[in-house]
Amino acid sequence: SFTVTSEAHLFELKGCGLRLRVPEGALPPDVTETKLHVQASLSGQYCLPKASELASAVYWLSAPVKFLRPVTVEIQHNAAFKDPSSKLCFTICRSPEGGQPHTFEKLEGGVFIRNSCNGSISLSGFSGLAIIMPEGGPQHYLSQLWYAKKSKHDFRAYYVITKDLVVMKSAVEACYSDEAFQGYCERIEFEGEQIMMDLPMEGIKAGEWKITPVYSPVIQQGDAKSFSSERLPVCELAIHWEKKYLDVPSQFIYAITLLGAKGANAIVLDIQTSAFDEYLFKLFYSVLDDNNCDVHCAIAKNRNRLERKFIEELGAIEGPEMRFIFESSTVSIEIPAAVSGWRIIQPTPKLQISTEQAKEYAHHQFRVIKDTNSQEPLSMDVHLKGARPHNNTIRVFLDPSVWGAQKSLAAEVQQQKVQQKKREHEERRLRDLEHIAILGQRSDKKLLNLQYLLPDTMGLSSERQTELSGIKSTTEKLIGMMEKRDTKLSEIKSDTNELIRRTATGETQLSGIKAYTKELTRRTEKYIPIQQ
Repeated sequence: SFTVTSEAHLFELKGCGLRLRVPEGALPPDVTETKLHVQASLSGQYCLPKASELASAVYWLSAPVKFLRPVTVEIQHNAAFKDPSSKLCFTICRSPEGGQPHTFEKLEGGVFIRNSCNGSISLSGFSGLAIIMPEGGPQHYLSQLWYAKKSKHDFRAYYVITKDLVVMKSAVEACYSDEAFQGYCERIEFEGEQIMMDLPMEGIKAGEWKITPVYSPVIQQGDAKSFSSERLPVCELAIHWEKKYLDVPSQFIYAITLLGAKGANAIVLDIQTSAFDEYLFKLFYSVLDDNNCDVHCAIAKNRNRLERKFIEELGAIEGPEMRFIFESSTVSIEIPAAVSGWRIIQPTPKLQISTEQAKEYAHHQFRVIKDTNSQEPLSMDVHLKGARPHNNTIRVFLDPSVWGAQKSLAAEVQQQKVQQKKREHEERRLRDLEHIAILGQRSDKKLLNLQYLLPDTMGLSSERQTELSGIKSTTEKLIGMMEKRDTKLSEIKSDTNELIRRTATGETQLSGIKAYTKELTRRTEKYIPIQQ
């Protein structure tokens, strides 16, 4: 909600993609200030004008008084028309409060600038407001990649596609930022009805890693349009280090081809595994008055959780920070008992925080009070015992003379942080594109080498074929010679058998002749003496 007075105001909700311009004198004369309430809705039961669909979130605006002058409302859309003024229009809810479904009708007027993703309109009354476009028209989408650690050897990658709207980007961050680190965030467009990762359901090997889809690695365009936090349009990948007897490498990089996306033909998984073991130790300052300030020493896994707690909820000012790793299961925050010119009030001089507490977030708060006669700023060290690196000291520096200015600049600092995150995301996206280009160059080089080697390979194949043909001919000749030799050997064997047979017959005959000769000799010897 915003506080509106009789003066002119410009309100901006960066996380919702909304800007309000309230002119001077918009309130009735008898009203000095009032509240203007705004709520963004990503999904619901809406009855839109025929043949149209939402190109923005639905913004519900309400105020307890009627404004005398129109308020200009500017909201973000994701339509991709070259001339949006001829295709887009505003729509407003006319159904009774609490009625379902909410019925919308077209509004006359509205300004849509070419090459801009914002539309503005002036309203005298408030209700549900949105931008609509012709059904099936071109839209911009946003892809986000997040990484989480499940165990020592297991990681997760979440690839989400939604409409390119700040409010949807913030909703995805709210779902993942407490347990995951963001990889990159960039615009993407559908070629057809779906975008799919070129990844088999049984998974693939990437060196000693294995990447497996948790479920179908497909995101439908319809799911990206009808985003809801209960059913995210997400592809979830399980990434497992298989060599459990070895330490997990500090980084894992792998490119996965995308099918059905214009321009972007791959996503690059780039997981800094060592980052999951680090914790953030950060200071925040809550200025109470000119002499009193609360100091919050906070520890958490994720920066977003701390910023939401201390900056958004408490309105605290950011202080210094450091990253560390637990040496054991606990760390201790040690604060000096006293500093010259200042009093320090704290529950205990030493506070222990365990890893289990730090997974969510844990903090230690103490108060510093400036002595009335002191003009010196506070300068002291806060030590973190039981953490690596061993030089784990944060300097607290508080100057009461600039507390007011620091508090007023807190919003500007936050804006700079948002711009810095955008620059970081852009730099990461450029690095990913460079990595994809390098992979492409390597593939082109391999294809070029194959192209050069192909003629030589074909020549070698021809020579090999001629050589094989000669071997075949020689082999056939040898087979013929062996067949002839086998025939000759068969004839020789037959002749030998016949000779053996005949020899055996001859031996039998010779034996008979020998016996007959012996008998004849015996008779002859008998005959000779008788003759004598």
